[in-house]
Amino acid sequence: MTVGPFRVSASDFTALARGGGGASAVRTLRRARRSRTLLLIRSIAADPAARDAFALLAEVARVAPEAVDRVLDHPSVGAWATRTALAMRRGGAARPAELAFTAAAAAVRAGVPVDLEFPPVEVFSLPSLGVVVGPGLAYEPLPEVELDGFALQVDLWAGGGVPDELPVASDVDVPRWRDALRAAWDLLARDHPDLAAEFAEVVTVVTPMPPSPSGTSSATLADAFGCVFLSPTPDAETLAVTLVHEAQHSKLVAVMDLFALVEPGGDAVFYAPWREDPRPAAGLLHGTYAHLGVAGFWRSRPGPAARVEYARWRSAALVTAEALLASDELTPTGVRFVRELASVLRAWCAEPLPPAAEAAAATEAASHRSRWQAAHGPLT
Repeated sequence: MTVGPFRVSASDFTALARGGGGASAVRTLRRARRSRTLLLIRSIAADPAARDAFALLAEVARVAPEAVDRVLDHPSVGAWATRTALAMRRGGAARPAELAFTAAAAAVRAGVPVDLEFPPVEVFSLPSLGVVVGPGLAYEPLPEVELDGFALQVDLWAGGGVPDELPVASDVDVPRWRDALRAAWDLLARDHPDLAAEFAEVVTVVTPMPPSPSGTSSATLADAFGCVFLSPTPDAETLAVTLVHEAQHSKLVAVMDLFALVEPGGDAVFYAPWREDPRPAAGLLHGTYAHLGVAGFWRSRPGPAARVEYARWRSAALVTAEALLASDELTPTGVRFVRELASVLRAWCAEPLPPAAEAAAATEAASHRSRWQAAHGPLT
């Protein structure tokens, strides 16, 4: 259970900054996030309530390290470890004894006997496996969606851990989600193999949200690396681009674990062409990186609607990249990162498109700017 240093080559850093990176670079990011989770768990294990669970986790790691890796990679473990370590540091209401759930899941995966005392809760999750409910300890495995050699789990976080402001569906129509995810994956694998390969490395869990009255809603939690929260989508293409968008957020979360891209303590806020509210520099960088991925998706899609989407989001992302570069909010490494990002967008914005697509995108952009200015004043 040791944690070693992680290095990202200059070429991989550049590729990631330009929106890609490939499966190998993204795999490094996933391993780095796993190490972050392990470091947090080691700090939690200093509490006597977590020591037996940590001892079991260490025993499993000796005989079946892949079982521990699989559990540590589950988004709920990273979210729990972050929340618990922070509460312990601040003297808040931490529950370190809940490490027992993580240790038990790893032991079950490895076939190692479990002899732990679990905290008294009515519902708890065995991360990456399922949910245990009620005094009779009824076990419900997590549904899985098989996709060309890897699987996505559908997890409603029954054991808790999702912020109150992020709605999660109360139940899930598994066959419907299975069909939708397979259709979106087939589109990515067929038409966007590089994006598909990165997605397969970074996303392991989908958490359904309630239907959104405004269309499709999606989210990524920084501490729940590998999970995409998303509402039902109308078609495979919409779901595919949403998954690409959220995978970009996950990649950037892990990049920012390794590199300080934004200066700490900055209070500047900016206009974001995809949001109704002003955004801090870190949030703007996240949105810019995600929409670089969105623009790249639409760039290779056929049809007039795709041309409009490409025109809209390549220009929007370049606007925000230039705003970040003109600010004092980026570290030197962040400047290097955003310069690479912006160079891609400048080249894309120089590509000719049908005038009708350019006009439609410009109209949408102007409408958003006017609405934003009416609410917040002059653009920043």
